[in-house]
Amino acid sequence: MTWFSVNDLLTSNGPLVITDQLVSPGDFLLHQLLSEYVKNSSDGKCVIISTSQDVAKWKSISSRSGFNLTQKLEQGSIIFIDVPTQLPDLSPSEATLLPLLNLIRNSVKNLHRNGTTPTLLIFDELATFEWIGHPVLDISRFARALVAYCAKNDVYLVVRYHIAVPVDLDGVVRILLQLAAYHIEVLPLSSGKSGAVSGEISVHAGPTLISTPRRVIPRSRALQYRLGDYQVTYFERGMGSAVL
Repeated sequence: MTWFSVNDLLTSNGPLVITDQLVSPGDFLLHQLLSEYVKNSSDGKCVIISTSQDVAKWKSISSRSGFNLTQKLEQGSIIFIDVPTQLPDLSPSEATLLPLLNLIRNSVKNLHRNGTTPTLLIFDELATFEWIGHPVLDISRFARALVAYCAKNDVYLVVRYHIAVPVDLDGVVRILLQLAAYHIEVLPLSSGKSGAVSGEISVHAGPTLISTPRRVIPRSRALQYRLGDYQVTYFERGMGSAVL
């Protein structure tokens, strides 16, 4: 059985960008990453920025994987930013995402006050701003500023970007990929749905990676996965029936 850890791809010199599609959502990677990072770090801290799923949804999924998100939130080691609730005035008419960037900066500062342990920042997900009408230029500037801030402050940044039209990548995701240290693609099976296989992932080294790639998985050898009620199982192509 193949074991894959998204946590191994974290680096502070550039973001980890996760792209997915409607038929192959990458939520499981974000939750796996959060659980692994906090469990493997003696003082792991995290800021979660969510534009679509509220904290109740995150708590529900985390509890099924054996991770007590509620406890971490109460302890203050994880900060959850529900963008629609905490920044209701962040509308396209304002033509700026600066209030969100300032909130993120303050959240990271609050976590760093109790120690210098690197912080994980999960942004789920950036494409929402485009869908509700924010200018592409404003989103691009926000993305660049966020990446620069995280690199300067040794923050591990993970950005999930949902691709609505796979054959036509827009300007924002192109910029993200130019800034990325790693890019994980979550893809549906080209042959259609399968009961034994939920989808495939490939891993690419990005332009900002300054170290030797820890693991690269090209599309031609994409790793397959199956989602269970409590965990995700990874395996090589053609091995789906062997891990049932």
